[in-house]
Amino acid sequence: MGEKYIIVVETYDKQLVKAVNEKIKDGYIPHGNVTIAFNADGQIKSFVQVMMLKNN
Repeated sequence: MGEKYIIVVETYDKQLVKAVNEKIKDGYIPHGNVTIAFNADGQIKSFVQVMMLKNN
């Protein structure tokens, strides 16, 4: 069994969508909103989604 709490981090939004959909297939559900991390210049650095493993 996987970890109950994971964080998915991707560089691009489309990559995050793909990664989150894969984790949903593994039994995880998104928890909270997507967070966007910026670098010091104000450019998007990464997209972050917290996910929790469903209780069965």
